[in-house]
Amino acid sequence: MPHLCHASFAGPGKVANGRASAAANLERPLLAPLWAAGLSFSRCHAERNVPNDINLKSVFAGEEYGRGARLWTHGYDFYSISRPIIGTYYGGEKGGGGSGRFDAKEIDASTKRLSTLLKWPNSDQSDDAWKELGSYGLGKRRTLEQYAEWSGVNTITTQIRQNCIVSYVPWIDKSSEYAEYEPIGNEIVKDSMWKRRGEDKKLAKIQTGMATSGEASKASSSKYTDKVVMFHS
Repeated sequence: MPHLCHASFAGPGKVANGRASAAANLERPLLAPLWAAGLSFSRCHAERNVPNDINLKSVFAGEEYGRGARLWTHGYDFYSISRPIIGTYYGGEKGGGGSGRFDAKEIDASTKRLSTLLKWPNSDQSDDAWKELGSYGLGKRRTLEQYAEWSGVNTITTQIRQNCIVSYVPWIDKSSEYAEYEPIGNEIVKDSMWKRRGEDKKLAKIQTGMATSGEASKASSSKYTDKVVMFHS
């Protein structure tokens, strides 16, 4: 099975994943040192708690290590799967739409943003630069320095060594722990959806209470009845 453990530097703050190695005879998923958008297997709520940085515009290759560093420092791990599930064909015969368009100013801004995040030499490490990252910064469960040593890709010293076999690294301490479904920042993409879900949940309890108190007819005539049914299904 594909196993990601090779990478190279693609410029300041940018790390490009290399071609996957292979792991055979796996009885269970194998802990992997690198994350990739095309080979992403982890806890599903990682997508909600550590979403893609929507400010990294005009970046095609090089942003995946940054996302991996954010996931890992927030306490998430990633794995190589033990058996084939799905594949992607990149041949031209499928009639893809071609490459995207890239803007020089956006590339420069994204490069600086990644350089700050990954503590690239001579990058802007000021308080303002870190505040600019907003909720797309590093986590507190493990450190970037730990990830550099563990993954073999050190953006702080710009050194790379192959490290395909890795072991689990515990969180720093329990004081850094937070609930799995507790928002840890401004969830720009899904914030409104989750807020509505919470409101619907409260409404469902109210409607259920009305029904059990002999006001079932009022509940069934409410415009929110469909939401209550969905919640309980």
